[in-house]
Amino acid sequence: MKTKKINKVGISILVVLFLSMSNLFGQANLTIVNNSGRVMTVKIMKGDSYYNQLHEKVYVSAWGSTVVYFNESGNYFTKSKAVLAGKDPVFRKGKPFYVTNDNTGYSILTLTFSIKESNIPAASGGVSISKQEFDKN
Repeated sequence: MKTKKINKVGISILVVLFLSMSNLFGQANLTIVNNSGRVMTVKIMKGDSYYNQLHEKVYVSAWGSTVVYFNESGNYFTKSKAVLAGKDPVFRKGKPFYVTNDNTGYSILTLTFSIKESNIPAASGGVSISKQEFDKN
């Protein structure tokens, strides 16, 4: 009976040690900064404009930021929706970017969204897309 408990404890220690070691090597990540008073929904898409899949969907508060992690290298792009009460939502598709996360290293990226509010909001970067295009995964 004691042998089984020792084996379980030994396995638990190995799991904790492995998880601690994996944090030492780093991981690719993207910090999304929202420099606007709008609440943003950002979809990080893996692939190109024709063949892609949703990597992760995140929400970024007004004037806030969040971090997205990547487990594998590849091409990615973003689709964003910025919402402010009383204004039309702004939908944008970002330029493609490449993420490295392998034995050669890992990417540390920052993407900043800014919107200048006026009668017609002007969003920086990317191209305007429709709500239908944003809703596609």
